Amino acid sequence: MDDYKGHWALVTGASSGIGEEFARQLAGHGINLVMTARDETALERLSHELTAAHSIEARVFAADLALPGGLAALYDHLAAAEIRIRLLVNNAAFGRWGRFEATDAETYQQMIALNVTALVSLCHRFLPDLVTFPTSAVINLSSPAAFQPVPYMAVYAASKAFVHSFSQALHGEWREKGVLVQTLVPGPTRSAFDERAGAYASALKEKRELPALAVRAALEHLRDGRPVVTTAKGTGKQRLFACLAPPSLVIREVAKMFRPPKAS
Repeated sequence: MDDYKGHWALVTGASSGIGEEFARQLAGHGINLVMTARDETALERLSHELTAAHSIEARVFAADLALPGGLAALYDHLAAAEIRIRLLVNNAAFGRWGRFEATDAETYQQMIALNVTALVSLCHRFLPDLVTFPTSAVINLSSPAAFQPVPYMAVYAASKAFVHSFSQALHGEWREKGVLVQTLVPGPTRSAFDERAGAYASALKEKRELPALAVRAALEHLRDGRPVVTTAKGTGKQRLFACLAPPSLVIREVAKMFRPPKAS
């Protein structure tokens, strides 16, 4: 990370959880930050803390990246400030637990716009910045949900399957440009994600790890250029089951894990 000191990183979804932890660890390495999320108050608080503690520069940009206007405004803001991004962390995403029809179509459109469309747009937009450096990196947040269909989290799991495939394909394309695209698969993490997604307590059996675990792993493996980094446990068995078992069995067993309570 010494090579990145004094350069700029863009972290989406930086107001809490894994995004906030990325901002903290990158600041600790002396990397300047552009932090974006919808919660301006949380971003400002974090910016003041990190600039005071680490003597870095930090820019806060409050926006909803699910909206086309949010992305355009972010691009214009950075261009006006003449900030070139060397490390892009695509962390912003949200999900929804429960029966597919219980959530309105507009929410799903926003989910796809943030989890998929914004991520693709950010990669495309910042490639001209990234290739101006001898080495640079993109870290895209995937999920264990990417490895198989997930009934009762159908749209979220599908969006992460897209991110997982897209990011690895981009890794293959951009290596020759000196741009590492890393797919990060964190395990269940302590954050506001489950609460915002409407997770039901009966299904939350796995221990939630601190965000620092996944972030440390991601940054450590920038050095060796690993295309996929995971801190989730059991993903090998999970992928093997999804590949070898009949689809009907995979769907049935995963559905048991995520089926909402009878009252839902």
